[in-house]
Amino acid sequence: MVFLARNRILKGCMATLLLGAAACSTFPPPKASQGLLPLPERYSLYPESSPAEESRWWISFNSDELNALMDEALQENLTLQEAWARLKQSTALHQTKKAGLFPSLSTEAGADTTRRGGDDTVNSTTDSLYLGLAASYEVDLWGRIRALSQAESQRVLAVRANVETAAMTLSGQVAEAWTNLVSTRGEIAVLKSQMALNSTLLNALELRFENSMVSAVDVLRQRKVIEQQASELPSLLELESRYQNALALLLGKAPGMAPEVITRKLPAPGEIPPTGLPADLLAMRPDIRSAGLTLRAEEWEISAARADRLPALSITARARFGSDGVESLFDNWFTNLAANLTGPIFDAGRRKAEVFRARAQAEERLATYRKTVLTALSEVENALVSEVRQKESVAAMEQELITSRLTLTETENRYTQGVSDYVTLLAELKDLQTLERKLVKEKAQLVKNRIALHRALGGNWTRSITDSPSARITME
Repeated sequence: MVFLARNRILKGCMATLLLGAAACSTFPPPKASQGLLPLPERYSLYPESSPAEESRWWISFNSDELNALMDEALQENLTLQEAWARLKQSTALHQTKKAGLFPSLSTEAGADTTRRGGDDTVNSTTDSLYLGLAASYEVDLWGRIRALSQAESQRVLAVRANVETAAMTLSGQVAEAWTNLVSTRGEIAVLKSQMALNSTLLNALELRFENSMVSAVDVLRQRKVIEQQASELPSLLELESRYQNALALLLGKAPGMAPEVITRKLPAPGEIPPTGLPADLLAMRPDIRSAGLTLRAEEWEISAARADRLPALSITARARFGSDGVESLFDNWFTNLAANLTGPIFDAGRRKAEVFRARAQAEERLATYRKTVLTALSEVENALVSEVRQKESVAAMEQELITSRLTLTETENRYTQGVSDYVTLLAELKDLQTLERKLVKEKAQLVKNRIALHRALGGNWTRSITDSPSARITME
């Protein structure tokens, strides 16, 4: 008897699975015209470009310190860990949608006690036990469940691309924070060197003043220069502290707990990296991939909404053994197999409106996708122009610095010979020192422009990143 019941249940489940296997998507998702967005064939500054680099771009700076900071940030950054957690949530949600494609099976067990009694009857007690299985399944006749599962599958991939976008952004933030810190310390060093030089000149002026060779005004002007520079030093020290704290935050650490940055000179960017073609951004930029995958998910939602307007077929099966004692529990059994077909007759236009909403949502995602592509192209073009013009500016400033030093030397000779006054010499000295500090900033900006270019170009290196072991959880 038990075997016969199990056999019937098995046949019912097999029939259900066959029905599910026969189900197909009656409403395939529409394909948006993503390829209709016109793309330029080449970047304006580079008509012929080699394929873009796919490796970790910061290695090109040849800094072991930066490499170590980047590795630590990719494992410990809290914003990136938030992105990983969202990916886990999306993966779990996809599993719940995917589970609808399979039958659900549950057990049932219980015990009842019934007491009877009255004026003319003898009190009696009846105990009963039951044990059984229950199965339910919605036959995916029109592909609604499959469409929902496919939509979540695309969202999982989109969220994974969001993780890669966060990693790409993080790499740029770490490199820029490191650049800011190193350049600020370089500016502090230049300022202190200038203050030392100005103090030496002040001592010389004071000595000449004692010998009535210069006026008190010249001495006061030189003191004023030193005091002005001294007033600028605290703000630079504050910036240094801010950049240290910013770097610590990116590494997921409290202020003062980040690894010490010992680099004192920024690397000089080499040749502009291969940019590839504008069309390569569709694969190299994770934010573009995410937008495209999100659009595809919304297209599957349209299929699910259309299928939801048709009748739904659900099947339930139950097998139960019952008796008034454990010893005879498996002697009494019954089975039940039922199919339920339901279809919408009147819902005040709710399902039709849902289809309209899903289509409008897909239109929004299509516009978002196209905007993301155009934004990426604009970022690359801007980064290329910024780097080229910044290189020209730095080169011109270096030439200006050479001329300024020659001018200062000549002015100093004329002052020593008594041909010119100290005001002229002091003006040339101030111009030179201002230019020296400005050049430090401009060289740092050149490095940051290169970082921006790498971020704009994207790369496939993000596809190999993994979650931090300390932040991983498992599904049980």
